[in-house]
Amino acid sequence: MSYTPERFMADSGVTRDEVEAEKRRMLDGIRLYELKEARKSEHVTRRRLAQDLGVSQKRISVIGAGDVGHIKVDTLKRYLEGIGGTLHVTASLPGGKELRLV
Repeated sequence: MSYTPERFMADSGVTRDEVEAEKRRMLDGIRLYELKEARKSEHVTRRRLAQDLGVSQKRISVIGAGDVGHIKVDTLKRYLEGIGGTLHVTASLPGGKELRLV
């Protein structure tokens, strides 16, 4: 018999909600890393990006290290445009329909 994730959670006192919260946190970290790497691959410095966006260099650093779920859509849109990208936001609606918001 194998040691299942459910058994591990029961043995360690970890709840499914805690596992899901950690999973979301880790995925946010991966997304932010990829965003930072995209900026670097375009040879855009934090200083130049900050100047282009009209914000401080510290703000760019905070965006790169922050919680992607709490970044304003407009800020993320401007950040991506500053490195030559485009933001697309699509909502999945009931019934399978998708609605492009940005």
